[in-house]
Amino acid sequence: MESTANAEDRDAMTPRRYIRHPSEIPIVIQAADQAATLRLKDFSLGGLCLHTDHCLAEQSEILIRIPLLPSEFEARGRVIWCHYLSHDQALLGICFHDPETAYAVRMVEQICHIESYRRRIGREQNRALSSEEAAVEWIARYARHFPQ
Repeated sequence: MESTANAEDRDAMTPRRYIRHPSEIPIVIQAADQAATLRLKDFSLGGLCLHTDHCLAEQSEILIRIPLLPSEFEARGRVIWCHYLSHDQALLGICFHDPETAYAVRMVEQICHIESYRRRIGREQNRALSSEEAAVEWIARYARHFPQ
């Protein structure tokens, strides 16, 4: 499995149309009285793409929650497509209702990347960083490559 540092360094070298969500940061998708924690695959300026074990119907309204923050982030979206990769794996595409929500999710994704960076530095370099210190370092190294 590729380390987060290598993925961020590789992403810095190639233009991307989406943001890869750090896999250790959970995301919860709730639709039609179901809740499941799914691993986010990609984030685009207009939506999300994530791995799941089953498809949801197109046009289904969903609630996305990212419990990383002290006040859990929530956003409403809609399923725009779903493709099975195998009998028990699928990719689910979600769009947001408005540009403000898409922008808010992008900001939360930056916080998730900073938290992932803080954790990785702690593991790999045995260096404890505050959230503010991690933000300063992450911004200096990666922010210019983060999609606009």
